[in-house]
Amino acid sequence: MNNYSHFQVKDWLDDPAFQRWVYHGEQDAFWKEFIPNHPGQQANIEQARELLLAIRGELDALPDSEVKLRVSEILNAIPDEQRRALPWWKSNWLKMAAMLLLALGIVTALFREKENLRNLQTFVAGLGDGDKPQLSEIYNETNAIQLVNLPDGSSVILKKHARISYPAAFAPDRREVTLRGEAFFEVVKNPEQPFFVYAGSMVTKVKGTSFSIKANDDDDDVELVVKTGVVEVSALESEGKKEVRAGKKLILKPNEQVTFNRKSLNMVTKTVQKPVLLNLPAESQNFEFRRTPLAEVFAELEKTYGIRIQVDARAIAHCTLTARLGDEPVHEKLDLICAVVNARYETQGNAVIVASDGCE
Repeated sequence: MNNYSHFQVKDWLDDPAFQRWVYHGEQDAFWKEFIPNHPGQQANIEQARELLLAIRGELDALPDSEVKLRVSEILNAIPDEQRRALPWWKSNWLKMAAMLLLALGIVTALFREKENLRNLQTFVAGLGDGDKPQLSEIYNETNAIQLVNLPDGSSVILKKHARISYPAAFAPDRREVTLRGEAFFEVVKNPEQPFFVYAGSMVTKVKGTSFSIKANDDDDDVELVVKTGVVEVSALESEGKKEVRAGKKLILKPNEQVTFNRKSLNMVTKTVQKPVLLNLPAESQNFEFRRTPLAEVFAELEKTYGIRIQVDARAIAHCTLTARLGDEPVHEKLDLICAVVNARYETQGNAVIVASDGCE
């Protein structure tokens, strides 16, 4: 059995057992169990699967010998120095490999079905310019706050005119977002996958905590205050770059605030009585409930996160909650609440639909 835990994309492409699963569904139960248990390999597996399907076409019954030849041609097109320099699927060689397939005159065989052509076009386009992952950007154009749920489940509350950009899926070893404007973060705890916020020439690194950032384009200063947890802030060499300037790093604890000057890169810290920077309900809310009617709990969540919670008032008329919630993102709070009161929920856009069989 191969040590799949250390496979790179090129290894998956060349693995016969993996190819048989992609093409014929062999050992389907094994792979369906393996993939969720190895989150660090999920991105590699998906890249390899997409490329194998592009080579063969989901409905194209090419012989295995032909598939192996085409995989070999792609792998041989990648120079050894490129393999050592960086993971090849992040380099320009993946695009060259796709072009190689076309140059070999196999377009008709590969794409007998129009759907297969669309799949490969989407796959190649998804690599983006400069091989950067495609980013989603949310811009709050409303006068109210706007909740953004990130791919890892973290919550971000954007104030008016704030914008945040992030990838569709975070890298296995780090979570990175870029912020302009004012926002409050509640980050899912994951020490193995630190969370980075780039705002101007300042980068914030956390492993799971809550904090507020004010990073308006017209302001000389970027401000951050910590509500819970520990936050590390650093100065970057320049805006848009991710290299940290030597010696420009601070560790902040709850109720500590830093003011970072974009021009001088100086950082000034102070202790504040309350971690309120943006005058948002989430900054001061402690989410402590003692036999609180569930309707009031949901009303508090609506006010705090700017969401709509739809629930049958009669079903929860006799439901109360006794709990103390912390800096969990909103969906983790909803998970805990619904588990306690025997309810369930689903999200539809900015609305949360709660179903309850009652608490009596």
